[in-house]
Amino acid sequence: MNEAGRRQQRLISSFTAMGKGGSIAAAVSGGVDSVAMLLLLAHYCRMNRLRLCVFHVDHALREDSEADRHWVEELSGRLGLAFFWRRATDADKIGSARPGSEAWARNFRYSCFAQMLEESGAEIVATGHTADDQAETLLMRMLRGCGVAGAGGIRSRRRLAVNGRPLWLWRPLLNIERHELLQYLAAAGQKWREDETNNSEVYFRNMVRHRIMPVMKSAAPTGARHFSELAEEIQQLHTMVMRLARLFLKRHQDTKCLDVTRVPPAFLRREVIRLWLIEAGLGENANRRLIGQIDELWRKKGGGRRVLCGSMVFSRRQNRLILTESSL
Repeated sequence: MNEAGRRQQRLISSFTAMGKGGSIAAAVSGGVDSVAMLLLLAHYCRMNRLRLCVFHVDHALREDSEADRHWVEELSGRLGLAFFWRRATDADKIGSARPGSEAWARNFRYSCFAQMLEESGAEIVATGHTADDQAETLLMRMLRGCGVAGAGGIRSRRRLAVNGRPLWLWRPLLNIERHELLQYLAAAGQKWREDETNNSEVYFRNMVRHRIMPVMKSAAPTGARHFSELAEEIQQLHTMVMRLARLFLKRHQDTKCLDVTRVPPAFLRREVIRLWLIEAGLGENANRRLIGQIDELWRKKGGGRRVLCGSMVFSRRQNRLILTESSL
């Protein structure tokens, strides 16, 4: 076995668990991570007798983005894989507060994935998130003030509902660092496409990637992998805390009231509040600051204090937290 073959076997053995499914769609942008993932998945699927196809989403944010699509389509053809694609139109950007933002791009991408799953018959979408992406995500969330839920980072498997359509995501490369993929592609003689927007520090992720990550790797070369391992442990701990929080809500919640006679440990209180916000349709507002303000109502007895959240108000009456519509 040559060097490329040995690297290939080692990287595939580092894949995260896929879960159930017999048909995979590889989301390929043309960059290093997704191209390496496609080559690895092509071999993985042959070994495991799984069906593989390729998805490509063009956000239409760059003049040469169509060239990326043609390049990925040609690579898919050489590998004998069916190719599915979507391109953003002006209509797709209408109604978005920030067309071109990371949040818009992610939501558009997920919507396209859900459509293409139906078209292709695939069951799972594999994305090329690496241990470096995991480390960047954790750093970004911590800098923005996340709680335990956010510190779990990117999940290796995730189920979403997008416009009423189910979407299963799999991140097989979360335990693999980007430099390992670069070495693999070099050994395989495989090129990739460079996206110049990845060098722009307009995006927070790129700032973390280009300014903080190099310093971290200089101090600890395997730091990205350690971040990924830590995230997995936090995910497991968060799952346990979430079960306790759901049980607490089941026992102490009554419509829009929460009995706070008991004062459990801070980590459990805050998870109870986070889940309560999600149930109330306020999940997008469930940041550390808001959760801390509601937690203060929980810990300190006495009325007269309120916490505003959009059109809703949290207040305390005796041993109950009350959620009501604002009269303003």
